Amino acid sequence: MCKKCNGGFLLVEALFALALLWTTAAVLLPLLTQMAQERNSLILEEKARRLLAIALYEEPLVGETTIADGRTVFQLQASDEGGRMRKVCVRWNDYAGREMERCGYGKR
Repeated sequence: MCKKCNGGFLLVEALFALALLWTTAAVLLPLLTQMAQERNSLILEEKARRLLAIALYEEPLVGETTIADGRTVFQLQASDEGGRMRKVCVRWNDYAGREMERCGYGKR
């Protein structure tokens, strides 16, 4: 064996480790960005559900109403479904640019 070897890293080994680290970061970064976008979209959906519950049960909503929350605009639309039922829908665009809609039914 080599009696004068220090046991240090070679340049090739260091470059290989750095390349492996860069590859891992390049694969994980888009996934982490997508996870953050989906988390924010779930927060928007929860806000929309709260608005829907308020429009159905607490404040009687008539016609169409627009509510701005930061950079997101929620559009609420109420309609009578005949009898004693009414329908309220809320629409918004999430962080991925998709148009989302949730509807609920309640008694008048």
